[in-house]
Amino acid sequence: MLFRILQESLTNISRHANARNVEISLRRDATHVRLDVKDDGRGFDAVASGKKKTFGLLGIRERVIMLHGNLSISSVPGVGTQISVSIPI
Repeated sequence: MLFRILQESLTNISRHANARNVEISLRRDATHVRLDVKDDGRGFDAVASGKKKTFGLLGIRERVIMLHGNLSISSVPGVGTQISVSIPI
């Protein structure tokens, strides 16, 4: 599931972000696995996109919910986007 979340994140970046750099971080502690994907692309209005039912972000949200995890999306237009997923082990 984390692979598919990463795959969708990278697909979104390649289609929409016009990013030059992407940072991917995968960490594990005793209780959670955390995936962070950060780009330096064009960013977007995360509040407005949360009201739209776009399939990429919707698919990520559904996978995180199925895994009883947490999803955080932060984006600043002109600066970039970060998607953070935390899944309990």
